[in-house]
Amino acid sequence: MRLRFFGCLLVVGSFFAAQAFAHVGLMPRRGVSGTHHVAFSVRAPVEKEIPTVELKIEIPSEWKDAGGQVDRVEYNPNWQIEIERDEDDWIKTVRWYGNEAPDYSYIQFGMIITLPELEGMQQIKAWQKYSDGSVVAWIEDRSEEGVEKPAASLMLTDGEESGGTSMVSLGLSGLIGGLLGAG
Repeated sequence: MRLRFFGCLLVVGSFFAAQAFAHVGLMPRRGVSGTHHVAFSVRAPVEKEIPTVELKIEIPSEWKDAGGQVDRVEYNPNWQIEIERDEDDWIKTVRWYGNEAPDYSYIQFGMIITLPELEGMQQIKAWQKYSDGSVVAWIEDRSEEGVEKPAASLMLTDGEESGGTSMVSLGLSGLIGGLLGAG
């Protein structure tokens, strides 16, 4: 009986794990607003039974006014890179193409980014093209319910929320609360 329970748990868990990885994502998923030259990866699992042949991301235009930008794109000898810039030479889109990632794999490309002076969830639109010419657009707003193709996301916080001063404040408040409770 126990074996059946764990078997069912494994099947259900693997379904949800597959759903969690079934979209284009940014790694790490969090960053500190305004931080310069942070290494990120764009990761895209191949979800169809045919190869992925292209991945394109679009940097949100509001990042430009907030000081955010793509500083560098990692060189990958297996893929070609196309960068689209605006009139101020600011990078708007990055596209990787010219190779294939088979159906059981994922592709991952590195970038160095200066994060914008913004807080909250930032969404990066992405398009994944397959060998049959079909394109999956990962552009839906993550904050809405029922989205099937969510944009990649990055949570930006101020420096205190990410563990610095706020952890000290939390520790001190716990200490004071403990002392008051003991009294």
